Amino acid sequence: MKKLLKYKKFLRKSLVLLFIASLCMACDKQTVYHAFLSLPTEGWQRKDTLSFQVTVPDSATYYNIFIEVRNRNSYPYQNLPLHICYDNPEVQDFKRDTLEIRLADSTGVWLGNGWGGLYQSSLRAGIVRVGKAGEYRFKITHLLPDKLLPGINDVGIKLKR
Repeated sequence: MKKLLKYKKFLRKSLVLLFIASLCMACDKQTVYHAFLSLPTEGWQRKDTLSFQVTVPDSATYYNIFIEVRNRNSYPYQNLPLHICYDNPEVQDFKRDTLEIRLADSTGVWLGNGWGGLYQSSLRAGIVRVGKAGEYRFKITHLLPDKLLPGINDVGIKLKR
């Protein structure tokens, strides 16, 4: 009986410590913004631009930009070329960049994390320092010639200090 009581106390303490540890790891003070936009199941239209409204709190800080893509097994290519631009709504001075995210290797094995036919890949898109704090609009389009690009589930953006 004493062993059972001792085991319950140990189990309770372990669960509390595990909960506290998971809370500490979940608090990422470096991430300023992180969001995904879902795409229709049919595919990503060539003319569709994904737009993210981001509040940037500090103009003296450099921010790392990450582009994240969730793809399904039905995506027909290894890479996804993207066009990304951002601007301040007050000043329409667009900063532009083109990048390519690798989603599969040359043998067709998906490189992202995931299972069950859905994989998430991340690409560091660079470092940016905004002119002043405020609302910024980030826009992403794909650069493939397909009018309807199948297999892309979600596209996201993350800004970290």
